[in-house]
Amino acid sequence: MLRGKILLWALLLTGAAAAVLSIAQMWWEPMAWTFFIKCLVTLLIIGTLASFLSAVDYDLPGSRGKIALGLLVVLAVAGAGLIIGQMWWHLLGTKAFGKMLITVIILAGLLSFFAAVSEDFGTAKKLKDEKFID
Repeated sequence: MLRGKILLWALLLTGAAAAVLSIAQMWWEPMAWTFFIKCLVTLLIIGTLASFLSAVDYDLPGSRGKIALGLLVVLAVAGAGLIIGQMWWHLLGTKAFGKMLITVIILAGLLSFFAAVSEDFGTAKKLKDEKFID
């Protein structure tokens, strides 16, 4: 439960930071627009990641696919780190960055598909074993 509260606070703080940053930029323009956009996109990525991690933290105790969810978390954090790193520091060339990001997305999609199918068939099998369905 502690992780859920930490993730909730992270989500709330990133949203508040984005709101304050946007209002300040709109009224006083304290930073260059490219820097402002990078900050806003970074906050958006962190907020989205916190939201995803919160959902995983909620589902993890009752899930059959704990390993799959763990791997999805690793891929999500890696993808977010890759995007933020590329945006701020241009760590890779455009082609290499695109290939790595697409690889992470494909692996996450494939893993999500396998986890969903496994969960669905596992639930149906459990219901059949307990004679709830034919």
